[in-house]
Amino acid sequence: MYARIIVDISHTNVDRVFDYRIPAGLEIQVGMRVAVPFGAKTVEGFVTGLAEETDFDDTKIKDLVRPLEDFPALTGGQMALAEYMKERYNITLAHALRFMIPAQLRGGRVNVKTQNHCRLALEGEELQKAKLALYTKDGKPKSPRQIEVIERLEGTDEGLPAAMFAASAVRALEKKGIITVAGEEVERLPFDKRIDLIEDYPLTDGQQNVLNEIFAAKENKRFLLHGVTGSGKTEIYVRVIRDCLDAGKTAIMLVPEISLTPQTYVFLRQRFDEDIAVFHSGLSAGERFDEWMKVRRGDARIVLGARSAVFAPLENIGAIIIDEHHETSYKADNYPKYSAQEIAKQRCGTEDAILILGSATPDIETYYAAEQGEYAILEMPERLFGLQLPQVQVVDMREELKNGNRSIISGQLYDLLKETFEAGKQAMLFLNRRGYSTFVMCRSCGYTVQCEACDVTMTYHKTSDMLKCHHCGRSKQVRKICPQCGKPHLKYFGMGTQQAEEQIASLFPGVRVIRMDMDNMSKKSAHLEAFERFSAGEADVLIGTQMITKGFDFENVDASAVLAADTMLNLPDYHSAEYTFSQITQIAGRAGRKQHGRVVIQTYNPEHYAVRYAKEHDYKGFYRHETAVRKMAQLPPFSTFVQIQFAGEKEQVVIHCVKDFITKLKTVLLPNKNVIMSIKASEAAIKRINNRERYQILINLKNGSDDVLGQIEKLFADAKYKDVLMGIDINPTGLI
Repeated sequence: MYARIIVDISHTNVDRVFDYRIPAGLEIQVGMRVAVPFGAKTVEGFVTGLAEETDFDDTKIKDLVRPLEDFPALTGGQMALAEYMKERYNITLAHALRFMIPAQLRGGRVNVKTQNHCRLALEGEELQKAKLALYTKDGKPKSPRQIEVIERLEGTDEGLPAAMFAASAVRALEKKGIITVAGEEVERLPFDKRIDLIEDYPLTDGQQNVLNEIFAAKENKRFLLHGVTGSGKTEIYVRVIRDCLDAGKTAIMLVPEISLTPQTYVFLRQRFDEDIAVFHSGLSAGERFDEWMKVRRGDARIVLGARSAVFAPLENIGAIIIDEHHETSYKADNYPKYSAQEIAKQRCGTEDAILILGSATPDIETYYAAEQGEYAILEMPERLFGLQLPQVQVVDMREELKNGNRSIISGQLYDLLKETFEAGKQAMLFLNRRGYSTFVMCRSCGYTVQCEACDVTMTYHKTSDMLKCHHCGRSKQVRKICPQCGKPHLKYFGMGTQQAEEQIASLFPGVRVIRMDMDNMSKKSAHLEAFERFSAGEADVLIGTQMITKGFDFENVDASAVLAADTMLNLPDYHSAEYTFSQITQIAGRAGRKQHGRVVIQTYNPEHYAVRYAKEHDYKGFYRHETAVRKMAQLPPFSTFVQIQFAGEKEQVVIHCVKDFITKLKTVLLPNKNVIMSIKASEAAIKRINNRERYQILINLKNGSDDVLGQIEKLFADAKYKDVLMGIDINPTGLI
């Protein structure tokens, strides 16, 4: 027998199947990872097929060395998905297959965790006799620690970890043959809390109608669930997952942020007496491996996680649900910049599974695609329990300045917070800037403290008394004297979450504050602890960046506020209005989940249409306005943007590569002038990040130009430039 193998080397020169002979006695299956000789080395590979014959000279075919596991690491569905990714993103098959397994599995960097476990080797009279020998004739214990081990083991059938006892006592009992000590597999659990089951909530007529439509679908099983905040979308997800499990199938649920994973995990565990596997970037290598193994063995039929969970090794998938599908975190940051939504759509198509995209603020391109028939639109326009959407007040911060208020808390917001705290209610405040001050400037000469490796100003963090770059992570001490003019006039400008926290503490003495941003949520359990503390009423106000805008559901939150809506409006990106509308709507939706809530939006641009429509909770109005703007400017979804990025340490080398690639592009673009609306080569919006000079080519194509797009992607895949990193993104979520 011969194994058809893709070697785990991501290079176009070896992006093909190699045949290896299977030695007698080895059990090899399709999907296994194996060790094979390749040149002078032994490398890892993936078995993509088996055959009784080979088209190559049998004398030149090498023997496969060994399987790396005793089970197939890849499912058939994953292998088909990798083939799709190879074609869709112009990557090697080895590169695509790597997405399907834990990264540390490659090279044997992670494995099953074991720990020594003690069990009783004797029972009945034999055990009692052995135990009696541990006492003196007058009944005093000779070996108290050994007796403790026996008595505790008598109370369990499962045995106990050896680490619970004195090592000398364990060794002595093992030597006497009273206990056995053996290494046993131990599961590393991301969440190990006990969670009790609760009954299903009764469905409203609106929820039941949505479910009826989902379950009645025979052909188009792709749905866009557009439901306002608090309309009960999560209950729809639960019922769809339950239907899958009842039919003997599996399900995947994606959430956009690690911060949402603990809350959603608790919610699902309350409803399902099933093991749930969790995938996200906050897991340790061991935890990620154990969760992957749990799914691969079939011990978990529900997978919950962020973007990477879409690759989970589930078989017989019944549904994939993407909550808050509009979030940009569902698109990969690095090449290939895959979209979890696109991957999910492909998996659902292959498995004949249901795909549900849920959001109160669907992204413009997806809603437009739904109007064209790509998804069935399901509407949930009303909140549960007859509650109204919160009342929104827009505050013009220009007027606050005129009245002498230079703080980030307007008079209207102060009054709202005062009423909220006095009533024993909670508030949530959103500010999309972490740190204390967003930049440091000399008031004498205008010098600003910039990152030495990036073309951005550094942010002051008061808690550490350091300046930090939020792009490359570098930090440095704060100076008192301006290095340019020598005067002691360095001043902090702008406002971050740390300063907002300080101002709230100053304005409302005794009010308890929790801050959630990347600076204080780095500890693995930090998100869950913050969620539980706020949920339990241990804090009065939650201040945070965008991680608090997504799906959090707190019953006692009566007020929410967007402290600075303009930070999103001023992005150099055609999505800026959409992101502003979405984030305002989402943070507004955190208020009044169980009572009538109130919201304040603070802005220097209250006339902007994104702010006006968000104030009225009018998604349809915003959608019509935004699509009219984009149609006039021929922006997606009415065209296709291609962004090709170049980055390198030497600017002239990068510029040379950009010019060379443009020369190559002409071979594709000149014969297809009719589909090209614009092409522009320029510096990136942030020209330098982490000591790399950044340039980009932006191409705007007419929709339906798939052939030309494919040729551009092929040029990109074949381009190789020394010392220059390249990336390509189709309809990028950001243009920095």
